[in-house]
Amino acid sequence: MAWLNSEIPRRIIVDDLVIRSLEASDAGQVVEAVSESLPELSQWMPWAQFEPQSVIQRERLIEHWGKDWEEKKDFPVGIFRDYKLVGCSGLHLRHGVGQLEIGYWVRTSCVGQGIATRAAGALTDVAFALPEVHEVLIAHDVANVRSQIIPERLGFTMVKEYEIEPHANAKTGQMRLWAIKRETWRDD
Repeated sequence: MAWLNSEIPRRIIVDDLVIRSLEASDAGQVVEAVSESLPELSQWMPWAQFEPQSVIQRERLIEHWGKDWEEKKDFPVGIFRDYKLVGCSGLHLRHGVGQLEIGYWVRTSCVGQGIATRAAGALTDVAFALPEVHEVLIAHDVANVRSQIIPERLGFTMVKEYEIEPHANAKTGQMRLWAIKRETWRDD
């Protein structure tokens, strides 16, 4: 996806959260957070079927993500509070030119604290600071009601429902896609 030429910041601070690109030294924290959250993650995240991973496997994956970042293919981030990993998110090039999708998950012990909403809001700000981006998207399975709250709170509009092959325990395969355009974001 060669359409994105701008640099995405590797570190963003919003309130008490530090949202930043992951480093190999974060692997242990990622393993711990994923392991704690695996019962919930396995319901919605297809990648959870490959968990738990060892610290070494996670280090390799983080190195791969670093290459994706350098090549402007994908931009995964960790969400930290007081130096503790409380979730992960990212900006993803899964759609068309000028569109970035936000994905997120929050560590089980930190759910319900507004972390995903604040992170997604900050990443939407980052996306719209890039001149190439005209729309930000969030997708979730219709049964994942907690995930739906985030785009609703942020003022996204549900633009379509579509079906995919469900690859996680609780997924129905019926997806909702939410979008917001640059001109309507934070138009207070």
